[in-house]
Amino acid sequence: MNEPIPKLEPLSDNLKDLDIGEFLKSREFKRYCIKAGLDGYWRDLYNHVKNNRTYLSLGMDHEKYDSIDALNLLLNNLYQDYNNQFYNFIKDFLYAFSNWTNETLNLRKIVEDLELLNCPKEILEVVSNLDNFNTNAVPKSDIPDIVDNARKLEESLEKMDGSIRNNEFNLTLTYAYSCLEGIFKAYVENKQLPESSETELSKLSKAVKTNLKQHFEENGKKYPEQMLNLISTITNAVSNARNNFSESHFDKNSDKWLAEFARDCVNSIGRLILKFVE
Repeated sequence: MNEPIPKLEPLSDNLKDLDIGEFLKSREFKRYCIKAGLDGYWRDLYNHVKNNRTYLSLGMDHEKYDSIDALNLLLNNLYQDYNNQFYNFIKDFLYAFSNWTNETLNLRKIVEDLELLNCPKEILEVVSNLDNFNTNAVPKSDIPDIVDNARKLEESLEKMDGSIRNNEFNLTLTYAYSCLEGIFKAYVENKQLPESSETELSKLSKAVKTNLKQHFEENGKKYPEQMLNLISTITNAVSNARNNFSESHFDKNSDKWLAEFARDCVNSIGRLILKFVE
């Protein structure tokens, strides 16, 4: 039986409304299963559903609907046999989904479903925070594959999101600093600039800004110089915030607004700079 148990029907229906079928087919979901140690279990559930399907419809995306049925089985098994793991799975699953989708998430009904299931408060808080997290004015950065440490930069952005969700705002500033450092180093190495061995963040940002300015001038392109100045201005702001508040330096508490502002600024600089990495 691939239907959700009665208690899980509302949750299952609302997950479908999020169009999770496409996510279940994605490479990102497969990566999530590997990280969660569920890759073999998921494959067995999916194959069970696929092999026992009693219908065939031309033009129908069977993989999508078989994946949804497999998810129902997974949720049933976790809820009935491993209750604590069920709630953690929902939290981590929605977090991975929120990082994958480009759509704004409305998880109000999901939160209500979890409340009916007596979900632990700390899990509810994390899921509730996901509800507003993808309404950023700044979209996520798409980091080109040509950057050697693209995955490292991607993970830094994800860690910044996760640390804010967990109210670890000081940690967000550390990730913001590291992400800027990675972006600048990737640009400097790609352009083979003399500063390739530089380690000071402010000097790296200056090298990137100068090179971009030179690029525009050599190609006869007009540009607002204030935009390029923001590279060093924001870098200095993130660096100072990290040095004053980061848990790796002083024992002070950062606020959510500062963490979110730092994340969005880093994201914007990353999108700007990586457009010029050939």
